[in-house]
Amino acid sequence: MKTAIIAALVALSPTMASAENDTRLVQYKNLNQKIESLEKAIRLQTLTTEALRRDDYDLACKAQKEATLATHEANVKDVNRQSDQQFAEICVFSRYNAEPKVPSWLKTKNGFEPIGIYVERKN
Repeated sequence: MKTAIIAALVALSPTMASAENDTRLVQYKNLNQKIESLEKAIRLQTLTTEALRRDDYDLACKAQKEATLATHEANVKDVNRQSDQQFAEICVFSRYNAEPKVPSWLKTKNGFEPIGIYVERKN
């Protein structure tokens, strides 16, 4: 009886080892994907910071959006919330500071400021 149990354990040991190796391989792949996502987020966050220093709020908004997606992909919960908050702040500021679309005939030349109001028709 002992011999049968030992023979069964010996027969099953390669199968159990293979299952354990597969689990470790999956964990390794998930860890690599997480690290790659975090590296991408760091690079994009650096781009966001550089764009903000140069007052390029549109680029900063786009870079922060991608950085936020990368942090969500990495699934680091405490970083996700902060990244979402930064994305909202930067993009709201970007929209607030966007240059209004002024017709070319109304733009100032040589310090001349037109007086009055104008109506722009929308078709």
